[in-house]
Amino acid sequence: MTHLLHLDKLSAGYGAIQALHGVNLSLNPSGRLALIGRNGVGKTTLLKAVMGLADVKAGRVYFDGQDITLWSPRERARAGLGYVPQTRDIFPSLTVEENLVTGLKGRPRSALDEAYALFPRLAERRQNGGQQLSGGEQQMLSVARTLLGKPRLLLLDEPLEGLAPIICIELMRAFEHLAQETGVAVLLVEQKVDDALRFAPRAVVLERGEVVLESDSEALGQRSDLLERYVGVAGAH
Repeated sequence: MTHLLHLDKLSAGYGAIQALHGVNLSLNPSGRLALIGRNGVGKTTLLKAVMGLADVKAGRVYFDGQDITLWSPRERARAGLGYVPQTRDIFPSLTVEENLVTGLKGRPRSALDEAYALFPRLAERRQNGGQQLSGGEQQMLSVARTLLGKPRLLLLDEPLEGLAPIICIELMRAFEHLAQETGVAVLLVEQKVDDALRFAPRAVVLERGEVVLESDSEALGQRSDLLERYVGVAGAH
């Protein structure tokens, strides 16, 4: 089987700063992978390098067997990469519906029903401005807008950060539904390690820009010593 995503000795950063060092990582079609580690170890940089938003210093990025290392972010999005950044990046001056329309990528407006079915809260607020939404609703909007482009791989950068527990549960249920029903592959960066390990059967731990551990998630969740060392948490429950 051809990997959907394969990073081959990838080193990346921003300008003169190098944040990733020789990272090897693979994800199969419809796969789920959790990327965990302390703040500042290169997790966001890895997602940005996959999306074409960080400078690749060495190594290659392959998507569905093609070398996309030199492709623009727009070309990667057209090929099937979807990225939900930590900053959410919605348009605050546009309504919920207008924000969603920007994600259609040529699909008919009727496709908006997919977003409303996934997140009924957005349907209730379709005429609200982006700035009127709570943090959790903004996150739902960012995710829904990305999904309307029908990505084959969804890159999620700390989607639960700063959100109320009930919203976190709602989002994780939506991700679970998406993965099961649509077959979209998911690369999840998340500081809430319990949620990340429950969602993804496989996990990769980053430390100082390098992969230091790749493990079955259930097994890693039982190793409180490793989680304490690399992530600063006591373990999954």
